[in-house]
Amino acid sequence: MNSLARLSGVLVLCACFFTAYAQVPNAGFEQWTSGEPDGWTTDNVVSFGVPITQSATARTGSSALAGEVVNTQIGLYAPVVQSGIGGNGTPVSQRYAVLTGYYRFTPVDGDRFSVNVGMMKSGNPIGAGAISVPTAVGTYTQFTVDIQYTTADVPDTCIIQITIIGPLSGTDFHLGSSFLVDDLVLSGVSSAEQNGYLLVPDEFALSQNFPNPFNPSTSMNYRLPSDGHARLSVYDLLGREVAILVDADVEAGEHTASWNADRMPSGVYVYRLETSSGMQMKRMTLMK
Repeated sequence: MNSLARLSGVLVLCACFFTAYAQVPNAGFEQWTSGEPDGWTTDNVVSFGVPITQSATARTGSSALAGEVVNTQIGLYAPVVQSGIGGNGTPVSQRYAVLTGYYRFTPVDGDRFSVNVGMMKSGNPIGAGAISVPTAVGTYTQFTVDIQYTTADVPDTCIIQITIIGPLSGTDFHLGSSFLVDDLVLSGVSSAEQNGYLLVPDEFALSQNFPNPFNPSTSMNYRLPSDGHARLSVYDLLGREVAILVDADVEAGEHTASWNADRMPSGVYVYRLETSSGMQMKRMTLMK
């Protein structure tokens, strides 16, 4: 929905720490084109809902990224923004250890501010990190996402997703939950010895699909804290199961599933993940 600003990597070598720092594209959200942040893809659809906007309430500079759960003609619509053209990420050449940024958050009924980071190598996930914060934050406060790796490879792409998700005990987000985000930075270098190639999340989670709305394909990430059977399925609003995306024994860790709805009519669908760790559901919108 918007063009990708050129990613400039800045490498700083310190004699004491040998720590690398990289600039996330448009990290301070200063550059916008036609209501979209340069270098990022949002779920804004002007005729449907615009949950991502430019805000003058910035930590530094003149603008920040604002997201809010809004109401549409078919229900609530959460803000989702993801790095790169089509949300496909931006180039990296280091095993970055940490994503930091600054945020403000106003939750409603236990909603959570969520940041997900995926490190890819030739299209395959090799590292990830995530946070979900349910507490209100009235002034700009730093968040930190630690990135763990499953292999010794160096990633070539980093995907950053920022969104609002529902409470742990609920199934959806709530009208009015909102965030501001500014000054993102990737930093540090994670060695293979430090990681031990382990990536085991400490909580069960199902992420909002992206893109959303979509036509005809979309993807969703999910995290499992332990090995076990997982079933990820899609339902229409009449409760009919229309697709099974996953129905298998799955290892602990970060996973991605995709759905091609080319033969399905436009509308709202529910996708549900069931495992021994729990069950979560979210809504998505197919617009043809």
